[in-house]
Parts: sequence; C-alpha cells; structure tokens
Amino acid sequence: MAKTLSQKMRRDWHYYAVAIGLIFILNGVIGLLGFQTEGWQNYAVGLVTWIICFWLASFIIRRRPEPEEPGTAEE
Repeated sequence: MAKTLSQKMRRDWHYYAVAIGLIFILNGVIGLLGFQTEGWQNYAVGLVTWIICFWLASFIIRRRPEPEEPGTAEE
C-alpha cells in the first residue's frame, strides 16, 4: 500500500522546490551579467537572491485555505 503525502506537505514541498529552482536561475543570470563581487559582497548577493526567490515562490505557489468538510461548520 502506497503512502501519500498530506496536502500541506505536498504544497510545502512544491514551494521549496520552486524557490530552489529560482535561486539557481537567478544566480545563473547574475553570473551571465558578469556581476563581480569580493569578500562580504558574495554573501550579501547570495542572501538577497535567496530572499527574492523565496518571495517570488510565495506568489507562484499559492497557499489556499483548506476546504471545509460538510458537517464541521460551527452553528
């Protein structure tokens, strides 16, 4: 019997996968543009790319509210 992931775990997995993919793409674009950094600037550029990519991933992977099952609504 195959075990399936919950809806939340699947959505979170896709969020992180998209964010990491965007990080690779953005770092590649920065490298192709020839942006030169030295010392602490390497870490600053890396941090900024991570922040931007996770922010973009939050728009791509929307976190929709869980649908309510009939009979669980409060009266």
